Amino acid sequence: MKEIEHRNMASSLETQALAVTDSELLAVEEIPVLTQEQHAGAEWLGTQSNALAAIERLKVTIDEETSKLESRAVVDFDTFSQRKNRGLLELTRAIRLTSDIEADPRVTPQLIQLRASLIRNQAALQIHLDAVREVSAIIAKSIQEVESDGTYSLPMPVSRS
Repeated sequence: MKEIEHRNMASSLETQALAVTDSELLAVEEIPVLTQEQHAGAEWLGTQSNALAAIERLKVTIDEETSKLESRAVVDFDTFSQRKNRGLLELTRAIRLTSDIEADPRVTPQLIQLRASLIRNQAALQIHLDAVREVSAIIAKSIQEVESDGTYSLPMPVSRS
């Protein structure tokens, strides 16, 4: 029964993170400062050491990949993919293990910042993917032109001068 509640809560948090609007992304500037009571509550909930740390590590990984893509540095996509998969697994486990994660006021701003990083990363990856598609189309066309002997191509109109 507890496992079902944790899954529902994790699903609810994922839905909340995905439903954040662009204006909310721009509105988040800093993580709120907790009072002593809230800080103690967050420690008790385990969010301080588990979920928040997992969110931060995932955000750092995503931001690192994005900055490399934007600066046109060499990117090891396999390594970043593994790191992001590991981070997502860690975050999912931490959220499922945490019993009332919504009580920690730092979670939502952290998830909003993570979503902003993901949106920026998606845009950078899309630009990179589009460039790869264009280059591969040019190479494919060149190979096709070199391999063709003209047997099946349409004859070019002859100009009479």
